[in-house]
Amino acid sequence: MNVDLIKILAVGAGGFIGASGRYLVSVLAVQQFQNTDIPYGTAIANLLGCFIIGVLAALFQKYEWGQEELRLFLFVGMLGGFTTFSTFAHESFLLWETGESLFALLNLGLQIVLGLVLVWLGYMMVRLF
Repeated sequence: MNVDLIKILAVGAGGFIGASGRYLVSVLAVQQFQNTDIPYGTAIANLLGCFIIGVLAALFQKYEWGQEELRLFLFVGMLGGFTTFSTFAHESFLLWETGESLFALLNLGLQIVLGLVLVWLGYMMVRLF
């Protein structure tokens, strides 16, 4: 197995920043939207992450930024720590953009439905045991 320590560190550093940013967004959302059960922090992080990944993906494509370590730091690390939803949305968008609209819709639908089913299954397993 060929492991590139620089790439691992890039993902880790980005993940630290992204996860810290997500926590900050959640804290600020709770302070702003008090007395509510609606998870505004998660929604804000997910939607903001989708916007940011769209901007960054377009910039990487437009200016042909090819540094793998920078891409890993930003996309996998920072945005992966901030929200995995942005990666999910971006990958679905790429499928759609390359003409794979059926796979894009399947990717969206199946991951959401199966994700909810697996959350339920996890809860049920813990409750039973």
